[in-house]
Amino acid sequence: MHCSELETLTYAYLDGELLDAEKVVVEGHLATCEQCRARVEAERRTLTLIRARAREGQPVAPDGLRSRLGQSLAAHRRVTRRRHVARWSAAAAGLAVCAVAAQHGYRRFERQLYVDDVVSRHARQFPLEIERPSAAQLEAWFGGKLDHRVAVPRFVNTVTAGGRLLNVRDHQAAYIRFDAPRPSGDHHMGLFVYGDKPGDVDVGAVGEADLGQSNGYNVVSWRDGDVVYQLVTDLDEGDIRQLMPAPTAAPAVTPVSFEH
Repeated sequence: MHCSELETLTYAYLDGELLDAEKVVVEGHLATCEQCRARVEAERRTLTLIRARAREGQPVAPDGLRSRLGQSLAAHRRVTRRRHVARWSAAAAGLAVCAVAAQHGYRRFERQLYVDDVVSRHARQFPLEIERPSAAQLEAWFGGKLDHRVAVPRFVNTVTAGGRLLNVRDHQAAYIRFDAPRPSGDHHMGLFVYGDKPGDVDVGAVGEADLGQSNGYNVVSWRDGDVVYQLVTDLDEGDIRQLMPAPTAAPAVTPVSFEH
């Protein structure tokens, strides 16, 4: 606190109008500033004398003057108080903005942990537990193995290679591998499907897919209620868009737009 700031708080301090936190700041400054301490003590003695005389019925000034002085002092205190409240409100608002930014940053960090994990597991090419099934057969095979239904997207120009059970961090997940033949060569994609009732994974709803990256792979993440889908592929964003089925084909699992 600067000496100039203390000047605007002197009367509020002497009248006991400061908040506890404000009082601590003022008294901390007074403890280290002899000039301000002397000035405040002088003001305190003056106020004490005025109040003593007022109690004794000895007017220190004509009624009109006392009235004008009282009005002026009250107006000054109101202005001082408004400035002080505005300063503290601005500080509180700044802290709130920082808290929101920190929360947002933490959510982005958490989301990236899931992206990194699915990329790592897909790259390790775990052996499949069921091979070359149709989408319907694969959905039936996962039935009863997880506490949620696994809906297999019908991606355009891809072949279902098979599936198995894996974990994504602390979630048990279905893993489905797809082959995507291209003129430049075959590409393998991995789709992870897992339940997320607490909403730990910060991804959008259907139609609000997120596109992330990790270790040279693109990861498309979207949500269908309490179920999260994360597609890992080395295809670029343009090719990924071409993979997606029409929105009416499988609305429960169709991301229709990407957000970075």
